This record gives sequence, C-alpha cells and structure tokens, in this order.
Amino acid sequence: MNLREQNELICTCICRQTELYCEWAKRSGMSYNTMMTLYALHLEPGITQTAITQGWLLPKQTVNTVVKELQRQGYVRLEVGKDRKEKRIFFTDSGLAYAQERLGPLFALEDRALEAIGAQAAQAVVTGQLAFTAAFEREVHRGT
Repeated sequence: MNLREQNELICTCICRQTELYCEWAKRSGMSYNTMMTLYALHLEPGITQTAITQGWLLPKQTVNTVVKELQRQGYVRLEVGKDRKEKRIFFTDSGLAYAQERLGPLFALEDRALEAIGAQAAQAVVTGQLAFTAAFEREVHRGT
C-alpha cells in the first residue's frame, strides 16, 4: 500500500469514527455538539468555550447555545477566567452526575472497542495517531 492509499484510509477512518459518534449521540437522545461539549468538559474541567470551539471543531455559536442550555438546567457554572472576557466552564454537582450518566455508556463502549482489538493494537493506534498528528501539524505549519 502506498502513502496516498494509507492517507486515504486514515482520513476515511477519522470520518467514519466521527459519523459513529454522531450516530451514538442521536441514539442517546442528544446532539453530537452537546455530547462533544460534555466530553470536552469532562476531560478538562474549567475549559473555555473558545477552547471547546478550537479543540473540538465545533461552531462557536453552537457551543455557546449548548453551554447556555446546560447552565439553564443547572449543570454548569461559569467563572471569570484570566482575561475576564473568557469564562471557564465547570460542572455543578448535578452536572457532573448528568455528564457521567450521559457519557458513561459511551466511555464503556469506547473501552470495549479498545479491549476488542487488544492492548498491543490499542497502543499502536494511540502511538500512530499521535505521531501522524504531530508530523501532519509540522507539515501544515511549514506551509506545504
């Protein structure tokens, strides 16, 4: 398999994984954007809306709408960040329970998928993805 074919498979897998996350979110009664916002907050308590938008490739207005809805429901609280314009987002106690209830089945599914391919293959995926992402980032920033 040549480099072009390998890259096409990598891109296809990334797109398919995103599609599967969308499908899982829909089956679980939430939007993909809500699920990914909860996921981002779970991974990084105190994350900002800007960081969610940039790091998770979600539309700025959509993240704002999701965060406002989570705040309205009492699941998150906002705290002024370093520059006072950005607010850091934290789960409330009920929000943490909500996120664990909503995301717990997804985390279990992800764990089962990794267990299904075995520890060695799982580590190879992680190592390969990290290496490819770093190399691709270098190339993009190099301007080629």
